[in-house]
Parts: sequence; C-alpha cells; structure tokens
Amino acid sequence: MAPRAYLAVLTVALFAIQCGRQPTDNEVSTPAELVTGETVSFKTPDGFSIFAAWFTSNRQSGRRPTVVLIHPYDQNLGIWIPFVPDLTDAGYHVLAYDVRGHGQSTFHNDVYSPRSRFQIEDFNSMPLDVEGAIGWLKNRSDVDAARIGLVGAALGANVAYVSSGTNPDVKTSVVISLVTRLRQDVLLGASVSDFKPRSILFMASHGDGYTFTSSERLARGTLEPVRVSGYQGAANGLALLNNPAARAELIQWLRTHL
Repeated sequence: MAPRAYLAVLTVALFAIQCGRQPTDNEVSTPAELVTGETVSFKTPDGFSIFAAWFTSNRQSGRRPTVVLIHPYDQNLGIWIPFVPDLTDAGYHVLAYDVRGHGQSTFHNDVYSPRSRFQIEDFNSMPLDVEGAIGWLKNRSDVDAARIGLVGAALGANVAYVSSGTNPDVKTSVVISLVTRLRQDVLLGASVSDFKPRSILFMASHGDGYTFTSSERLARGTLEPVRVSGYQGAANGLALLNNPAARAELIQWLRTHL
C-alpha cells in the first residue's frame, strides 16, 4: 500500500475510534422494534438513501419547530429513542436518521456502501445527510422550516458543527463530545470556504479528555449565540444526557434559540 493511501486508511480508523467506537465490519441494521415513530426515507444531494424515523410533537397542531438527531459512529438512530420523549413533550417534532454508511443507510446510488469502506471524503460528505433531511422537512406542512435545529453526539456532533457553518437553514445546534484530535480536514469545516459556524451549545465532560478543551477552542471561532458547558465525570456522547442537568440545559437552549 502506498504511504499516502496507508495514511488515509489509518486516519479514518483513528477518527472512528475517537468517535467513541472501534471500527468494525459488522454493519448493524436499525432494529424495527427500536423505531416507535413513523419510518421514512429521503435522498441526499449526492445520492445516498437515508433511513429515518419521524416523531411528532405532543403539543398543539400546526407548524412546529423540528430537531434533527445525528448519532455517533458505529451506532444507528435507535440510540436516540430514550431521549425523543424529552423533545416531543417540549413541543418539538423530531427526525432521527441513520447516518450514511450506518444502520439502513448503506446504499449510495444503489451501490452498497458501508462505513467500513469509507475514506476521508466520505466522512466529510456527511453534512449532505443534513441537507437531505432539511429538504425532506421543508416538504412537510406541519414543520416550521425557519426553526430547524440539530443535536449531534460524537461523530454526529462533528456533522452538526460543520452543518451549522455551511447550511443557512440550520437555526441552532447542540454538539455533544465533538471530536477534534486528529487531522483538521476531517469533519471540522477546514476545507469549506467562508466557514462560519454559528449558534451552538457545546457540551462535554471535564473528564472526557480533549473534548471539553476542544469545544472551548472551537467556540472561540463560533458566531453568537455560543456557550460551552462542562460537566463532571467522563461521560461521552449520549451518555452525557444521562445527567438530568445536561438534558435540562439542552432543552432550555432549544427553547431560547429555536
């Protein structure tokens, strides 16, 4: 293997590990029993077929704000199911999807494309999933298209962070345990011209190594409103939301900024 190709493969593997899970060739589908909402699908601008679940707000009818949930590496949308009631009870519609290469989102232009085959450019294309999700939401009469927010954890946090600086339809974002330890060209917006992330709540544990200090650094380049919230312990990703204070802060951020 050529040195440059080897470096690319190594970078992808290390990035996957830093996103919270070891790389694996086992492509796990999203179990149907985990999806209690309406199962839907949409296409990304570059041709990925994305599997998703749609949950409606428990509040009044009419156009409602919507939260898009983006899961960590080597997971699927099912990991968000325990948190969905917090959002629907607070008045939000929710769209959770399997990130490209994960769960049931493994076909790119009808060709099987699991995450185990991904290169750096495939990771950097993940914000196109958000673009496809927002396009799908805009076609719904019950969605307030001016009030769409993102919540991402680990790998999903990186996707939300980049989308906040590239997609004007994203009103606000919450990024949990964002990954920045490796190459700056992997899901950090470094290759995007005129990249201006905005309106972000960064959440991380003080004991989770670099995630908190990295959040502080990235927050300095984020347009207001912006906040960095650190929590005791070493919880990473969705595990941080086991803390009731963290869940409450996330909901309050959405109430204020979405």
